[in-house]
Amino acid sequence: MSDKFTETSAARFVRQFQEDDLAENSDYALLKHTKAHLQNKLLRKKYLVKQLQVLYAQLDKTRNYQEFVDTLMGSRQLLREVFALEQHSETSSKVTSEVRHHHHHHSSRSDVTTPSINWNKYGIDVEEYLLANDASRDLVHQSGWVFHDM
Repeated sequence: MSDKFTETSAARFVRQFQEDDLAENSDYALLKHTKAHLQNKLLRKKYLVKQLQVLYAQLDKTRNYQEFVDTLMGSRQLLREVFALEQHSETSSKVTSEVRHHHHHHSSRSDVTTPSINWNKYGIDVEEYLLANDASRDLVHQSGWVFHDM
C-alpha cells in the first residue's frame, strides 16, 4: 500500500518536473548563473596566467637588478591584479574549493609552466664567494657564523 503511494507521488513529481518549463526552474537558473560566473573566472585566470608567462619571459631577458626592477615596475597593474586575485581566492567561499577539489583530477595543467628564476644573474652567492677562497673560509669559521650545510 505505502510502496504504491510513494511510487505514485514520485511519478507525480517527475511528471510535474517534466511539464514545467526548464527556464522557470530555480535550480536550473542558479546553475546557469553559477556556470556563467565560473566560466568568467576561468577566462580571467587563463588571461592572467598568459600575462604572467609573458612577464616571466621578459624578466628572464633582464641582465641586471635595475632592468629586473624596471620590468617589474612596468608591470605594476598586472601584479596588482595577481595579488588581488590571490587574496580573493584565499577568502573565497568553501563551495569554490569543494568544486575545485572535485574537478581537480580532471584539469590538465600541461599548459601552465612553473617559472624558475636564476637569481645568480642578479648578484653573488655570499656563501659560495666566502667559501671559495681559503683566507675568507678561515674568517667565516673564526666568526662563528658557520654554514652547517657545507
